[in-house]
Amino acid sequence: LEQEYSFSHAEFSVSANGVLVLQSLSDSSARLAWFDSAGKQLGEIGGTGYHDPRLSPNGRLLAFSSDDERNGRSVIGVLDLTRGISSRLTDGGNEGSPAWSPDSKRITYRTIDALTEVPVDGSGPAQVLLKGEAYLGHMDWSLDGHFVFTVFSGGSPALKVYSTADRQAVPFAIGAEARFSPHGKWIAYVGPLSAPGSDAIFIAPFRAPGGHFRVSTGSGAQPNWAHDGRRLFYVAPDRKLMMVEFDPRAKSATAARVLFQSRIIAPSFSDTQYAVSRDDHFLINSFPANSPSPLTLITGWTAPIGKPK
Repeated sequence: LEQEYSFSHAEFSVSANGVLVLQSLSDSSARLAWFDSAGKQLGEIGGTGYHDPRLSPNGRLLAFSSDDERNGRSVIGVLDLTRGISSRLTDGGNEGSPAWSPDSKRITYRTIDALTEVPVDGSGPAQVLLKGEAYLGHMDWSLDGHFVFTVFSGGSPALKVYSTADRQAVPFAIGAEARFSPHGKWIAYVGPLSAPGSDAIFIAPFRAPGGHFRVSTGSGAQPNWAHDGRRLFYVAPDRKLMMVEFDPRAKSATAARVLFQSRIIAPSFSDTQYAVSRDDHFLINSFPANSPSPLTLITGWTAPIGKPK
């Protein structure tokens, strides 16, 4: 099969003689595991099927999407990291990409055609924030009430920024997977996504003069800021976790260096599958060592199902 340039992927392949091999998400052995900055595994969060991990700004809670019933219907949940108690916030079935409000009281998430917000404590119903486009998610809130997200339109993904002040969304750049810096002055994202192999990591000022500049040495995805705002992490195509040091005054970054080889489930365009704690520990949606997900081989699937009447 020839590889085509796209912004999502399916884990299956078909041979010329009709043999189908697939990797089922429900059979995945991936778990959320903690690692230090050298790649040493420190522990795991119990259970499988968690995706899109996002730590709350106060560091006490973990938001995630989960197909906990293994029926292909993902919902949004929250885990109290101190007490080890999880709760389901939604029950819709096609929800993902949770993003925390700056006060850790609300979570915004995407459905097929809407961006919706729900209080974490269950004090009120979910409310639609934006509706009507093909949303990819990859969302993040700034401290001053701006919300960056990705839409898929016109054949390529694009970033938009929504403001709570006027409830308007305006274009920001061609790209995806954006994250605000901790103080909200910069946005890191994947772009410009105009041709195969162009998925590099860029940093651009937010509401300030100046253009974007590239910080990854090759392709990259899933940018994530350290809490000091002076380091940026991303995932290379071979699943290595990379880091650049960023100087906001000089508007420059050092050459990227490898932190460690991860076993993250997807190196690109699958929302951000890792989170960074305040003490520089990484919570990564990882395959266990030497235990990849099983592959399912299917034959005879092209045969007609019964005869037409």
